[in-house]
Amino acid sequence: MEPAEYRKKFLGAAERQGWRDAEGIVCALSGGGDSVAMMWLMRKFFKGRIVAAHLDHCTREGASHDDAAFAASLCAELGVECALKAVDVRAARARGESFEMAGRRARYEHFNAVAERYGIKFIAVAHNANDVVETQLLNLARGSGIAGLRGIPERRGNIVRPVISFTREELRAILKDNGVTWREDYTNDETDYTRNKIRNTLIPWIKENLNEGFERVMLGLAKQACEETEERISAARAEIAKAAFALPPALAAWRTEGLAALPKLTLAEMLRTQGAELSLPALPRARTEELVSLIRRGGAWRFQWARDIEVCYSSRGVGWLHRADIRSGKNSCEKKIPWWARAREI
Repeated sequence: MEPAEYRKKFLGAAERQGWRDAEGIVCALSGGGDSVAMMWLMRKFFKGRIVAAHLDHCTREGASHDDAAFAASLCAELGVECALKAVDVRAARARGESFEMAGRRARYEHFNAVAERYGIKFIAVAHNANDVVETQLLNLARGSGIAGLRGIPERRGNIVRPVISFTREELRAILKDNGVTWREDYTNDETDYTRNKIRNTLIPWIKENLNEGFERVMLGLAKQACEETEERISAARAEIAKAAFALPPALAAWRTEGLAALPKLTLAEMLRTQGAELSLPALPRARTEELVSLIRRGGAWRFQWARDIEVCYSSRGVGWLHRADIRSGKNSCEKKIPWWARAREI
């Protein structure tokens, strides 16, 4: 790929995602090829302030410490500010939380903290076109529905993905052509993790046996799915705006009036949209349908969305809460209805 071509592709993403003229940006830097290429492109073509954020997961028998040292050295070489943090992710896992989920949570907590500390709006993460296809297949296997075929959005809130239109091979070619080194995480070549199995086994098999251009087809499908769901998401946000109200300590809360009368597809899209806005993992289609049925039935219930987040329902409202906030309420002897949803005392 010629410099003029990758400049155009990179700045095109900056324009679409809304950060081209931003005063600054936080770059999530793992030290791998994707994030190093993203930061190199950012340093070359972005005019604002750049702060790299690296999280040492304290894993891989100490190799993660070497990644942190590499990140610091690369930032010094490129003249980029660097914010390092170390977290023993395995020890910090919440109950029922996988290592991958705990690592993601810790990373984004660090990225957001760095952005707040420096007063920067945007956080750039280095998902690429191959990641989009892998996510589509993961979502397909989980039954996430049409919305899951979108893969990874270019932007979600303050999270932007500058290299999402580049393939993994293109990013590494840019680094090689410009003499930039990076570190390879050897666990990417293992098949212990589901995503790695898709990357290293399933996709190569499909390309060899079914369609050599499989990834290109899937990226086209992602674009189509985005276009077809955009109108539904817009309608869902409008319905959420009408139903939403503040009910601390709920992360989000809706009034129950009129919810049961909404079409099932609209209610399902509202749930998916609310989950995305709270940065929760997407529910499988069957679980989404179950939650829709519960809301339409009414009553009083609790539904576990993920980790420690539950959806609680009563006549007072439907809300997304941390389990600890539910348990910390008064009058805990009333088991049927979560404390936050009970009628106010008069």
